[in-house]
Amino acid sequence: MGRCERLETMALEEGQWKTRVACAWNPFLGFSILCLIFAFVGVNRLSGKEVRVWTSAEGRTLEASLVEAGEREVTLRLSSGQEAILPLSRLSPSDREYIQQVSKRGGGRNLEPLPLETALSDSVEVKGGPRVFRSPHFEFRNDRDVSPAFVAEAARIYEGTLAALHAIPHGLELAPPEGQTHFRGRFLDETDFDMIAEERMGTLPGQRVVGLYLSDSKELLVPYSSLGAKQLGSRMTLRKSSDTSTLVHEIVHQVMHDWLPVFPTWFSEGLAEYLASIPNQNGRFMFRYAERGLKTRLEDRHGVSGRVIQGVTRPSRYFEGIVSASLTDAGAGLGGDREVAGSIQTDSVGGAGGTQDMRFDTWNGTLAEYRDAMLYLYFFMHLAEPEQAGDQVGRYLRAVDIALGETDQIRKEVGAFEKQRVFYNKAVRAYNEELGEFRKAVEAYNRKVVEYNDQVKSGVPLEKRIRVGEIPKLPVAPERPEMAESIRLLVDDRRSINLVHFVQSRSLEVLLDGRSLRQLDDAFRRAFAELGWDIQFR
Repeated sequence: MGRCERLETMALEEGQWKTRVACAWNPFLGFSILCLIFAFVGVNRLSGKEVRVWTSAEGRTLEASLVEAGEREVTLRLSSGQEAILPLSRLSPSDREYIQQVSKRGGGRNLEPLPLETALSDSVEVKGGPRVFRSPHFEFRNDRDVSPAFVAEAARIYEGTLAALHAIPHGLELAPPEGQTHFRGRFLDETDFDMIAEERMGTLPGQRVVGLYLSDSKELLVPYSSLGAKQLGSRMTLRKSSDTSTLVHEIVHQVMHDWLPVFPTWFSEGLAEYLASIPNQNGRFMFRYAERGLKTRLEDRHGVSGRVIQGVTRPSRYFEGIVSASLTDAGAGLGGDREVAGSIQTDSVGGAGGTQDMRFDTWNGTLAEYRDAMLYLYFFMHLAEPEQAGDQVGRYLRAVDIALGETDQIRKEVGAFEKQRVFYNKAVRAYNEELGEFRKAVEAYNRKVVEYNDQVKSGVPLEKRIRVGEIPKLPVAPERPEMAESIRLLVDDRRSINLVHFVQSRSLEVLLDGRSLRQLDDAFRRAFAELGWDIQFR
């Protein structure tokens, strides 16, 4: 920071030395950061009465029960009966996961084990018509007349897929987007669908889009042809034997809309492909036959014959950036050689079926990538912890949700810091102006000091000497605002914060489960080998 220093010089005045002031001029430095940030829904308030051992991020422990947890703080009741309020960010990952487990989100949904088969009524209630219909959680529109069989089967698939997603032990609330009472879908002719798909996604060489979730309008588009729907007289009809896996795949994207911006694309597409492979009957998903469904999907969609799967990408590839990236030194070097008054900028990240512009995402949308993503999800759902099917994916989903709540806190802290920064830079400009005036006053004062000392040497009587006046007062420099530690550690060398990377760093370690990247690849290949599959990495 620039400042004026007072230096002592020797001058004679009635046997005393006169002070001379020297001014060292430097511009006072302002600063700013660029933050790539997007708003998410914060963590809901929680409660639990279990007395347990809590661990801080530093490793300290205490026994207490959970009273309440908000977006920033958690209230614990100690064994003494007193209550303590702690920052949520100070708790260990396992404690944050516990809070999510006892969450009341989703109407108090318990974290039950993955069922062998989901439950769904044989007859799903559907209202409306003739082209707009509503089941309990979905609204679907048709651009053509449809038969009662079409409506009934579509409703079963919609509601059944939602029930299957709820069956994964995560405890999250899977609700329609804010402002909507139902998830929205639309069935349309192939020609109209292709026009929309090309406008939104462009032409994909060698590929055809068979379903599309529009993240901006929160609407699911599926052409009748992707369902195997047939024209019967003047209406479209759908049979129970029709292949509805495309609809299942896209419903997964639709229902997981709150988390799509931060899911790695392999996870988003893998989860959709995995559920699309699960055999279902009348909307009931039979997880007991997951291996059979995987085999059928590999044969029918990916042309895998026999028990050898060639050219599989190592799962570790999608963890490399997260594991190797370091956040600890990201805040070094903020500032510059001049005051910067630019404001923090915000942006949002999203896509039709996953994060398309993530820092570490290398998804190209090939059929092989969809196959591999399905294999990854099957591994994490059934093979990583075979005695607790679905638990690891459920823990990952909870970790993502908790991290999203933390991004809301980061966003607030960045906003508060931005206000301080703007005020500080304004004060810097005023201070530098005062510093300029101070320098002029110092120069004038020092000229008088020189003249006064010359008069002393020349024997000029005291009453005839020049009046030097008081020493100029140094302006008070504005206090530089301190950046919160939680922000400083996240700021990279480009003065930005990548919250997608933050969420992934906090959550993907759940899937690694303490394994190194090589151990992950070995466990993946070995687990499928035990099922009789020969995974050959490329």
